Amino acid sequence: MGIMGPMSSVCLVVVLVGSALAPRVASAGDDGDADFARGAGYVGVGGSRVFDFIEDSLDDIPVLTDIEVDDIWGVNGRVGYHLTSWLALEGEYEWLDDIHAHLGSLTIAHIGTQLATANVRLIWPLGRFQPYLLGGAGAMFLNTRGIVGLDVDRSAFVGRVGLGIDVYLTKSVFVEVGADALLTDARISLDTPFGSVSEDGPVFVTLQFGLGYRF
Repeated sequence: MGIMGPMSSVCLVVVLVGSALAPRVASAGDDGDADFARGAGYVGVGGSRVFDFIEDSLDDIPVLTDIEVDDIWGVNGRVGYHLTSWLALEGEYEWLDDIHAHLGSLTIAHIGTQLATANVRLIWPLGRFQPYLLGGAGAMFLNTRGIVGLDVDRSAFVGRVGLGIDVYLTKSVFVEVGADALLTDARISLDTPFGSVSEDGPVFVTLQFGLGYRF
């Protein structure tokens, strides 16, 4: 699936959430935009939908072109602090269900993935609606089971870049929707009767959605 698929889904969800909340926001008697721009800590939890770009990397290895890789689900959590109305720092953990690699009807490998990153958010503080850009770095931890001769780095550097929006239902509770690209230098290698082949840097795109609380 291309990047436009996930990004279109994000836009659709944001529009639907915004349309549903617009009457409530218009009629709510809040205390003004300052409530949504205050410096404060926050926590968030949610789900992740990860779209397969590993398969594109494998296609560059001739003996792996027939392998298919599933899109997967996961969960994410974060703890952070708003230093100003437009800047926040956070730590994020993301657990992903096993990535299943198939050759025809045969499942040949399972790859478990966990990520931990330190992120910076640049926020456009528009009251209840707060779009943001995100950048971060950290580590990816991988565990493989299945095909003999397949080797994936157990741990690797990962960079995270993304965008999204927080929509505040109250001055503390918010809904978050975002899309991140995960860039890693993890190496995938395979020993075959014809020699060893390898590929560096698979790319993941993850859609995230969830709830948060700002103290």
